[in-house]
Amino acid sequence: MNIAVVGSGFSGIAVAHALAARGVNVTILDVGEMLDVRRASIVAKLRDLPTNAWPPEDFRLLDENPTLGRHMLPKKVHFGSEYIYANDRSFAPTISGSSKRLPYPTFAKAGYSNIWGAAVLAPDSCDTTDWPVSRSEMEPYYREAAKLIPLSGGEGTLDAAFPAYKDRLGDIDPGPQGSALLQDMRRVSARLSEHGILYGRARLAIHTEDAPGALACNGCGFCFTGCVRGSIFSTEPLLDELVKNKRATYQAGAFVESLDETDGGVRITTVDTATGARREIMFDGVFLAAGPINTTRILLRSKKLFDHVVTLKESQKFVVPILRYKADDTAIEHPSVTMASVFIEAKFKDVSDHWTHIQVIPMNALMLKGMPVPGIRSKAGQLFGKPLLRRLMAAWCGMHSDQSSSVELRLLVPDASGRSTLEIDVRRSESARAAARRVARNLFREGLSFNSVFMYPAIQFSEPGSGTHCGSSFPMRERPNDLLDTDTLGRPFGWSRVFAVDASVLPSIPGTTLAFSAMANACRIGALAPLEELASTT
Repeated sequence: MNIAVVGSGFSGIAVAHALAARGVNVTILDVGEMLDVRRASIVAKLRDLPTNAWPPEDFRLLDENPTLGRHMLPKKVHFGSEYIYANDRSFAPTISGSSKRLPYPTFAKAGYSNIWGAAVLAPDSCDTTDWPVSRSEMEPYYREAAKLIPLSGGEGTLDAAFPAYKDRLGDIDPGPQGSALLQDMRRVSARLSEHGILYGRARLAIHTEDAPGALACNGCGFCFTGCVRGSIFSTEPLLDELVKNKRATYQAGAFVESLDETDGGVRITTVDTATGARREIMFDGVFLAAGPINTTRILLRSKKLFDHVVTLKESQKFVVPILRYKADDTAIEHPSVTMASVFIEAKFKDVSDHWTHIQVIPMNALMLKGMPVPGIRSKAGQLFGKPLLRRLMAAWCGMHSDQSSSVELRLLVPDASGRSTLEIDVRRSESARAAARRVARNLFREGLSFNSVFMYPAIQFSEPGSGTHCGSSFPMRERPNDLLDTDTLGRPFGWSRVFAVDASVLPSIPGTTLAFSAMANACRIGALAPLEELASTT
């Protein structure tokens, strides 16, 4: 059977594994962009070295972040490079609307798993009521997805609504600030539960033991620079293992432009990213996992839905600084993981019946660089500012798409060369920002009980979609009735051989993390797709 998977990120590798478990050797089509040779060689050189042995000039290059100082929240970059954000590719032209910070697609090998925050939390059933698949039906596939990733965390009250779906969790040092926060929350645990707040050590997809393509986390504290050890989970080692074990074939340099389903198969039109040459390839079936923006582009082009405005739902993101009563060593002084150290899940009745997801991050080098305080980054500034810095943490918050802004996509009519430009714009919601402010004020009230002042007047909002937690452009329905609805297996347009498996088919976007749900749903579709009906003579 000749099956294609488009994309090598979270959903692509998850569905490829599910299909491989059914004995199908898939062809993975991918643009497959990679870090530039200079930076990649430095990453390889530093991989086994202790941080105190890193040459300063090498670290400076990898630690660059061109998005700092642009009067907005900085973006994550990959070892100092913005290549991960595909906003200027000749084979896939994109134009922007009014926003300076758009949710650009990525054409990187392993997709956004190169730079994600490694946070893993499946949504509660109250956040997926419009999904045609219940959480109980999804649970076996969350367990399958959990087999593909490492997971650390534990303790606290998260399990009351958010099971880990993995029997053994690794142990990651939350650092002095994170440990002190957990201790304070533990003291008032019963009160917090009564007030609709759950908490626990952050559940992070970080290797705590050596694995193929990854070394165990050593707590160096440079997570936001990029992990030279590969400790933060990426799909690239899983992709390499699939290819090595002859369970998949990987074709890079292939931009999938459109699909055409026929009685005998699916004709894929690809563009060679080096030469621009078009090529047509026939497959028995295709699983689209190109990410919600790219999948939407492909499907709109396939049906010639030009100038058709499509809405991407998103999880509204915002940041609230936290001032702790007691000072503790920061992640700069005590090197430790600088991703989230604590998860807080809050359901406030005056906001909605959905959970707000809060990731508490310790004071770290990236936060310090982004602080708009003159001289704070100098040695003298850090010395005199130490009492304050040791009390500062940040709450990175996400709300359900029902309460959030949105992103709009529109594929323009092809030009003379046949290329279609994708227009991306954002639609900011004042009601979403008002809801976020109510959440922040509630956190201020509740935080006092665990020695934390959530400084709600200093709230900062992310631009819609900039956290890449978006989707729902081709939502799954029990009974599809809209032009862009898909069935419960992500099949659009009444097709039987094409399955969209990424976040584009999730009917809504929970405030909790997105990658885990996208992987689990991709595992489900890969396990249940009627492969026997796809057999053909192609």
